[in-house]
Amino acid sequence: MRFHLLTPEIRELLSEARHEDLVEVLQDMHPSDAATILEGLEVEELAAVLAHMPDDLERDLFGYLSSELQEDYVDGAGRERVQHVLRGMLSDDRAEFLDRLDDAVRRKLIPLLSAAAREDLLRRDTFDEDQVGAILSTEYAVLSPTATARSAIGALRRQAPSKETIYYSYVLDRAGHLVGFVSLRDLILASPDAKIEEVMKTDLVSINANADQEEAARLIRDYDLIALPVVDSASNLVGIVTHDDAVDIVEEEAQEDFEKMAGVTGHGVEPGDYDYMDEPVLRQVRRRAPVICLLALFWVSTSAVIGAFEDHLTGLLIGMLPMVMATGGMVGTQASALVIRALTIGDVEKNTIPRVLWKELRVAGTIAVLLGVIASIDTMLVNGIKDEPVAFEAVTAIAIAIGAAMVGHVLSAALLGACTPIVVKKLRGDPAMISTPAVTAIADLTGAAIYLATVTLLLAG
Repeated sequence: MRFHLLTPEIRELLSEARHEDLVEVLQDMHPSDAATILEGLEVEELAAVLAHMPDDLERDLFGYLSSELQEDYVDGAGRERVQHVLRGMLSDDRAEFLDRLDDAVRRKLIPLLSAAAREDLLRRDTFDEDQVGAILSTEYAVLSPTATARSAIGALRRQAPSKETIYYSYVLDRAGHLVGFVSLRDLILASPDAKIEEVMKTDLVSINANADQEEAARLIRDYDLIALPVVDSASNLVGIVTHDDAVDIVEEEAQEDFEKMAGVTGHGVEPGDYDYMDEPVLRQVRRRAPVICLLALFWVSTSAVIGAFEDHLTGLLIGMLPMVMATGGMVGTQASALVIRALTIGDVEKNTIPRVLWKELRVAGTIAVLLGVIASIDTMLVNGIKDEPVAFEAVTAIAIAIGAAMVGHVLSAALLGACTPIVVKKLRGDPAMISTPAVTAIADLTGAAIYLATVTLLLAG
């Protein structure tokens, strides 16, 4: 609320041409808070405010505006102001912004960019959207290995306004190969006359531009990096991925996995752009119905299995079937979700798959015994409230059979849930997209088969 109260003050400063005070007010605030205030302005007022900001502050303020207001700014601020904002943006932010726009708008804006910026966009287009080369930043600080710490600090002071970060500076040889890096802390603590090659660290952690974005996020997390250098096949430095990019990658991948598991991707909707309330009903139906319909066809097989045993089942056995199937399905879905997460964050590698299955077998075995006991007790309780309960000896046998079926189904469902994501990933599929529907359908079929076979076998004698 306090930000909305400041919006009239911004208008007043603007109308009175108190531009220095306007800059001072906005500079004293975090760009995110300042952008929240600017959200209440009209596009013409916003353009007038940004026109009086220093270049780095204008870039930061525009970056924190909502995507809707950014697009309105492009439409209404005028060619000169739009060009100034675009040219001032960092390369990765500019590429992400342009990618959100309609193709027709994007084609109009690209000629406003410098030749280097246009070349950067063309280079990014050669990468898939999930590769590091598509999201790297080319605004990184570079130092010569023969420079002194004193001159390097001076060089960083000149480079800082146009770089995404100067906390890490990268050292290149004459051929452009990455040979080391130095932190700002190391420069400050070094002797002023020390050469960069004496101060720099050569135990480099880098990533190829063709690698997956998730691998970049994992390296930044594992090595606690502020920025990760990106190199090409010849070890030439081509950009960096910063820690805030890593946070965005993790958030985007998590949301993408969630949306896929919920069946809300496809038909032109990108992960992260989904809005439940704004999306038309028919589009939701088109994106959610295919998986459900496919599973409905699969359940025909489950019905056929149940039908093959119906002559051998009593009412009590049929009544307990949904409980056993549903419980096993939940266990399988749990196992699948945990393994998908482990695959995503790199906890599961090829040589640890047997350990995953053995661990899941032990966990599921313990749960299965508990559920088997509960299923047996439930059977006896259900029998007790019937108008014509089964005799104690008979219901005890039925309870044991149902408990045994529960144990068998839970174990099979857990192993199925753990194996399916691993198999899908080995086949180069997307575990998040395929595993949950597959586990649900197969667990229902195997659950019905295990339950019916077990109770029939144990009660036949």
